[in-house]
Amino acid sequence: MTALGRNELAAIGRQDVTALVNMVPGLQVNQFSPTATVFNIRGVSQNDFADSQEAPIAFYNDEAYVGLLGGISGQNFDLERVEVLRGPQGTLFGRNATGGLIQIVTAKPTRELDGFLTLTGGSDKQIATEGAISGPLSDAVRARLSFSTDRRDGYVKNSLGRDLGGARFYAGRLQVAADVGGGTLLLKAQVLRNDHDSGAGAYSAGVSALNVDGLGRFVGADEDFYGTCAGCTPFGYRPPSNPLRVDEDHRSDFARTYWSGTARYEREFGAVTLTSITDYQDLDKAYTEDSDVSPLDVFRYYVTQKAHQLSQELRLSSSVDRLSWVAGVYGIRIRSRTGYLADLPVFGVASNYGGRLKTDSFAAFGQLEYEVSDLLSVIGGLRYSNDLKELDFTQVETGSPEFAFNKALYPNLARQRFENYSGKLQVDLKPTPDSLFYLSVNRGTKSGGFGTPAFQPITPASIPFDEEVLTNFEGGMKLTLLDRRAHLNASAFHYRYRGYQAFTLVGLTQAIVNNNARVNGFEVDADVRPVRGLYLQGFLTHLDTKVFDITLPGGRVADRRMPQAPKFSFGGMIRYEAELGDDVLSLQTDWKHNGPSFFSAFNAPVDREPGYWVGNVRAAYRFGGSGFEVAAFVNNVTDTRHRIYNIDVTNPVGVTQQVFARPRWAGGSLTYRIN
Repeated sequence: MTALGRNELAAIGRQDVTALVNMVPGLQVNQFSPTATVFNIRGVSQNDFADSQEAPIAFYNDEAYVGLLGGISGQNFDLERVEVLRGPQGTLFGRNATGGLIQIVTAKPTRELDGFLTLTGGSDKQIATEGAISGPLSDAVRARLSFSTDRRDGYVKNSLGRDLGGARFYAGRLQVAADVGGGTLLLKAQVLRNDHDSGAGAYSAGVSALNVDGLGRFVGADEDFYGTCAGCTPFGYRPPSNPLRVDEDHRSDFARTYWSGTARYEREFGAVTLTSITDYQDLDKAYTEDSDVSPLDVFRYYVTQKAHQLSQELRLSSSVDRLSWVAGVYGIRIRSRTGYLADLPVFGVASNYGGRLKTDSFAAFGQLEYEVSDLLSVIGGLRYSNDLKELDFTQVETGSPEFAFNKALYPNLARQRFENYSGKLQVDLKPTPDSLFYLSVNRGTKSGGFGTPAFQPITPASIPFDEEVLTNFEGGMKLTLLDRRAHLNASAFHYRYRGYQAFTLVGLTQAIVNNNARVNGFEVDADVRPVRGLYLQGFLTHLDTKVFDITLPGGRVADRRMPQAPKFSFGGMIRYEAELGDDVLSLQTDWKHNGPSFFSAFNAPVDREPGYWVGNVRAAYRFGGSGFEVAAFVNNVTDTRHRIYNIDVTNPVGVTQQVFARPRWAGGSLTYRIN
């Protein structure tokens, strides 16, 4: 596990939660806009952009699972810490933690007056705020009110309309904690709002053509592949050479309202602690993009989604003498209604498709840790899960009969039940109080589901996909060194993946297919405080991944590397704090290098991203007991041009849709803290 506290989160500043990738070993992210955020840990991810899908890397907010991909972005304000757990976590967390999870832990109501306000200004006319006020309402009740806003212009400059990649974001959170019945009740309400901002479809076009395998490869600037002009698409458009400049005639737009409510109650009954977590989430969003990334009326894409999620977890836990245990039950209900329109007027074709997905799941779990001796401990865990999924789907395409897929027409396909178990067995050796060596076998599962085909012909049997099972064999060590001024963690792992859910896109037909896969890798991370005020941290991840027997669009069957799984990634951070009388000066820089990787399981030439470095710097000055702090930052210091998303739509429009990371941007902030 990697945990990031207030100092590390302050360094991220007004970036989204996706900025965590620079500080965590083995973590990558796939986000083409705030509409969907998909994390990748040790090569495990799900790249399908259909809004009804759930990811194998789970996202949690205060122990509540966020299964709606459109609800993840924007939750990183007024936090206490962020936890990143690598490897299957199914015996402790509620759902779909096949390859790991991200958990944000919000700052809680306090018994004394506390709070802060931060104002940030930066590149692209950014003006952002973040703040909180917390304190007692009575001897037994306390509350915390938090908020966040972010407004900025887009960094992708559009000659024909508003710039892309901007933000008009607002968020608020209210928490009330009360001492009730001998326990603590925490009520939380949260709302996130994107007000028709330009974060949608911040693409640049890479002109591409199909190779012998039916995969996109880039067309050279002097190559007239389509006979229209050198470096041009099949429709005679030549994109600007600078990928951060576009000519898009269709207004890309993203509107989202997401709100959630959580009730958490905890009470001790002797040596046993009861915890209840009830959570409700609601998402309403609309999205549109210029999919041909040009001034021509070739391809436009629209999405609407209305979804809600209700979950309940009950658990008991205890720690007595040498035994610690937890046991519980978990249930979740998700209803998602999505609608898509893929409009290709140049071909005289439009496809309206979508429908309603119902998900009902129940799970029972338990885990115990027994300290056999001061040297040896054993951990065992088990989780049973039962998922029922039902899809009611229709597709209407110009010139074709309506296609319908539901349980009345296809009772054995449109209604799927998945039963499986997760398990964990681990042995810990502690030869000294400052050392731990472990060996573990850990099994994680993710239920199957349904693909979202956009165009006919559609084979009903190809819509459902099966569950995936990941078994992790891992060993490692955790050492505390140099009189507790340094830590060294290392692990080696082998993932055996049965039924890996590989997302594929052939033409404009989306599908998820099950293939076997494997991952071999190791991670090393270390930190040291050599002198007072100086903190050094570094990490290294190696991944050797393979997905077996992928059928390429041209028909050839080949083994491929997992998406977003560079063979090597490494980075680190340097932080220095100097006390100047009552004042404090802090300087920090963090850097990460990703080796070459691919954005899809096909490993198309246009999906290959070369290796790159990204670094950030930040300086802050805190004025004694006044409560004021000023800070300045530069993110992406070297102005590295790299992609964070790519999708190959060479067939039919002759381009690959590329999303480049925000270029170098600088700014400053002023913070006032009550305490």
